[in-house]
Amino acid sequence: MLKREELTSERIDQIVADARAAGYHFFLSSEQREASLKEALLRHQPGDEVWVFAYGSLMWNPAIEFAESIPCKVEGWRRSFCFWVPLGRGTPEMPGLMLALEGGGACEGIAYRLAPHQVQSELAILWNREMLAGVYQPRWVTTKLRDGRSVTAITFVVDPQHCQYCGDLPIEKAAHHIAFAEGRRGACRDYLFNTAEHARSLGIHDPYIEDLMARVAALRGEPVLDEVQVNGALAGQA
Repeated sequence: MLKREELTSERIDQIVADARAAGYHFFLSSEQREASLKEALLRHQPGDEVWVFAYGSLMWNPAIEFAESIPCKVEGWRRSFCFWVPLGRGTPEMPGLMLALEGGGACEGIAYRLAPHQVQSELAILWNREMLAGVYQPRWVTTKLRDGRSVTAITFVVDPQHCQYCGDLPIEKAAHHIAFAEGRRGACRDYLFNTAEHARSLGIHDPYIEDLMARVAALRGEPVLDEVQVNGALAGQA
């Protein structure tokens, strides 16, 4: 699990330096990350709260402090394994895939409310995490909370011009990489597995994620886990 102490600017700057030394020159500097955050906050009034929309690992490993969390839905964007990761949960020889939002459809997830005193510190941590390689673009989206409220939340959508982007990847190929890619942060399939489990625990049924779960299980010769089995397996890993 990713911990907030791993997301300090000093730690992230070292990761960026190592990545650039390995030839990945698209990783953002601290100045670029800070400029991106400053631009995103232009529409935020100082002293106001901020909502964050989570749809992937932020659902099950937020690593930020927040005042409230509630299931929600965003229209016009869908969950998609649409960019390569040669580091973290993959290697250059067998890159993994990570989730982003792509245009079209709808996506359910979690909305986190940051109280005014949390906005600067927690968004700085969030930017160190999500804006590492520049494959994401921060975007404010209308978010319908499950209790009926409607808020505007910051989230991260994919940049289709980024070199890591691989939209419209055949699902068979996506499943193969998710099934077998592993890196220093673990197996790509665990990322899918945790996302599926937490979506299910929130009463979210995502056919795309469920299809990938079935395909990955088949490729690995493992049984497809239903909701009860998934919950039990994760409890055993805790």
